[in-house]
Amino acid sequence: MADGVGAEAALRIRRQRRVYGALGLVAVAPPALELYEDVSWAFGLWWALGTVLVFSVAFGARQVRKGAETGRVVAVRDEGLPAGEYTLTDYKVFLPFDRPKSSPERAESPLLLRFTNRGIQHWDGDTLRWSHPWAGLRLVFEDEVLLVHHEERLVARFWVFIPFGTPDEILLAVDRLQRHRPRR
Repeated sequence: MADGVGAEAALRIRRQRRVYGALGLVAVAPPALELYEDVSWAFGLWWALGTVLVFSVAFGARQVRKGAETGRVVAVRDEGLPAGEYTLTDYKVFLPFDRPKSSPERAESPLLLRFTNRGIQHWDGDTLRWSHPWAGLRLVFEDEVLLVHHEERLVARFWVFIPFGTPDEILLAVDRLQRHRPRR
């Protein structure tokens, strides 16, 4: 499965390079055309403005598509919550061997730990991998890796990206949620 994901990413990168190369050629063409004296200065101006427009549309369309996909995934996750359950916070997580070496806030990870008022959920993109109630759940940090135990069985190991905080905050929040479970 990992080979399929790697091959898919490599194909996506090759496509992006082709598009950027073509756009670069479009941007370089005006100086070549300016060698001819019969080409008016207005043509060069409009060519430059057109190049900026093409780059803006290309990058803008990519970001719009990425934003729409993110919105769709969030909507799928929210629809999966039963009545009366609500999200407290989400954490971007990485597998321990996949941990980013630098700037984890910029690293892409489809994995997410969602803390709700009734339990914890692990999402991979728009797919719910598992969900466990707070009762019988135990979270422990071992160095920088979060270990999730349910009924004394290890369920998962994650490196959690905590932008403004410490692992102790997660453990304190879990302890409080376990002691004050919502009434049904």
